[in-house]
Amino acid sequence: MTSSSTVMYVSVDFHYNGFFSPNPLVYLDPVKTNVRNVDFGGFTYKEFLLWLTKLTNGACDNVYYCMRKESLCEGIRRIDSDAVYSLESDSLENGKGYALDEEDDKDSEVSMTMEYEHEWDDEDEHTFDKTVRDPFLDKLSGHISDDDEEEANNGKLKDVVFPIDNENQEWEQMVPVLGMKFSNPLELKLCITNYAVKNGYDLWYEKSDHERLLVKCCKGKTNKQGKGCPFRLWATWMSSEKSFQIKSLNDMHNCARVFKFGSIVTYKWIAKHFMNHILQKPKMSIRKLKAKVSKKFNLIASVGQCRNARKYAFQEIEGTLKEHYAKTWSYGEEIRRTNPGSTVKMDVDVMPDGTTYISKFYAVVSVESKETWKWFIDLLIEDLGMGVGHGLTLISDQHKGLLEAVKERVPAAEHRQCARHICANFLKRFKGQVFRKLFWYAAAVTTPAKFEQHMNEIKKLEPLAYDHLMERDPKTWSKAFFKTDKACDAYENGISESFNSVIEVARKRPLITMLEEIRIYVMERLYRQKI
Repeated sequence: MTSSSTVMYVSVDFHYNGFFSPNPLVYLDPVKTNVRNVDFGGFTYKEFLLWLTKLTNGACDNVYYCMRKESLCEGIRRIDSDAVYSLESDSLENGKGYALDEEDDKDSEVSMTMEYEHEWDDEDEHTFDKTVRDPFLDKLSGHISDDDEEEANNGKLKDVVFPIDNENQEWEQMVPVLGMKFSNPLELKLCITNYAVKNGYDLWYEKSDHERLLVKCCKGKTNKQGKGCPFRLWATWMSSEKSFQIKSLNDMHNCARVFKFGSIVTYKWIAKHFMNHILQKPKMSIRKLKAKVSKKFNLIASVGQCRNARKYAFQEIEGTLKEHYAKTWSYGEEIRRTNPGSTVKMDVDVMPDGTTYISKFYAVVSVESKETWKWFIDLLIEDLGMGVGHGLTLISDQHKGLLEAVKERVPAAEHRQCARHICANFLKRFKGQVFRKLFWYAAAVTTPAKFEQHMNEIKKLEPLAYDHLMERDPKTWSKAFFKTDKACDAYENGISESFNSVIEVARKRPLITMLEEIRIYVMERLYRQKI
C-alpha cells in the first residue's frame, strides 16, 4: 500500500496471547491494546508484520482479522501476502472496518477493530469464503475441506485443544481460566481454593454438586457504590467428552482482601498441603499446626479445622482401617522373609455374618484376659525354650488373668509383682509421705528381720495399712524374700513402664503402623547404645 496516497487513520483493537475456543468460535483471555492514528495503508505486508512484532513483543507467524460487525465464525480471515493485505486495505478505504488476528507459535492472537465515519457501499463490499484453504480456520469455524472430509468421516479430525489443569503445578500459580478442563469438580474446587487463598478473595459456592459448580465472590457484600464483586465462574461437564470444564468466567474483582475464607478452605485442603509435615512430625500439636497454616497461607484457621486436618492426614497416610488390616497377612510374611527365625502368629475370629476380626497378633491382643495371657506365654515358652519356668523370673502388675496364666503355664518360675504398682494402690487408701517412705524401705531391704522392722512401724501408724500390704504377699514384692539363685534383683518394672510411655503415641495407631514405629524405635535405641 505504499502507492496509496490516502492516509488511513483508524482506531484498532489488538488481541493477542489468548486462545481460540470453538462452538461458537471465540478468542479467550487475550491481552488487548488499542492503537490510534496509524496509517495502515502506508505499510507493506512485511512492514506490517514488523510493526506487529514490536507491538506484541513476539513473532507473528500467522495473521487473522475480522470485520467489526461480524462474528469470528462468519468473518475471520487470514492475511498472508501483500496482495491480500492491499486488497483488504483498499476495502477499508472504501468504508470497510476490519479486525486483525495474529497467532504466533504459542497460540497467541492479536485482533483489531476499526472505527470509521464512511457509509457502507454494497457495491464495493468484498466477499469471499473466509476459511477456505486455511486448516486452522477450517477446523475452528466448522468448515471441512475436501482433503479433510475423509478424516472427518473417520473421526480423526482434531478439535481445538483447551487448557488442561496441571495437578503438579505450584499452588500459588493455580488460576481458573475460561475453557480449562478438569477430571472432576473436586480438582476445580482445589484450583479455586488455591486461587482464593493466594489472592485473598472471599469466594463461595452458590451451586455445588456432581454436575455443576457456580462460584461467586463476597456473598452479601457491596462496595461504596453499592455494587457487589463481579467475579463469577460457571462450570459443568462437557457434552463431547468426560471432562469438567469452566464454561463462563468473569475474573474481575473489586473487593478487599480477606483472611477468613469460610467453607471454601476445608480441613481436607489443609491436610493435603501439610501431609509431609504431619508425616514427619506426627506428634505436632494442633495449635502448632494452626500457627503453621496461618503463617504459610496468611489466613485464619480454626482449631477444629486443624484437628480434622491432622486426623484426615493420618487416614490418608495409613489408609482406611479395613485396607490397613487387610495387609496384616502380607506384613507377617514379610517379617518371616526379612528376619529368618522370627515367629509370627495371628488368630482371627469369624463372626456369624462372615466378618473376620483379628483377635491376636504376636504380641498384640485385643484385650488382656487369662486366655490371651496363656496364648502369649505359650509363644514365649516355645521361642525361649522355658519349659515349666525353671530359672525364670517374671515381674508384672497385679492383673488377675496374668497371675493365673503364669501359675498354669510356668509354675516353676519366680513370679514377682511390681512394687511400684503395689505402692500406688497402697497410697490410694493410706495417704501420706510417711507411708510412702516406710513402704519403700520394706520393699528394698534384703533380710526378713529388716522387713519386719519397717512393717511394724507401719502397723503402729495404721494396722489396716499393715494388713493391706501383707495381703499382697510380700514374697512377691520385697527383696527380703527373693530367691538367691536368680540373677535378677529387680523389684519394680520401671524399664517396662518407661518403654510403655515411649510407645504411648504409637499404641494409638493402626496395627501395622504401630508395630513399625515400635520396631524403628527399638532399632535406633540399640544403635545409640552401641555408639
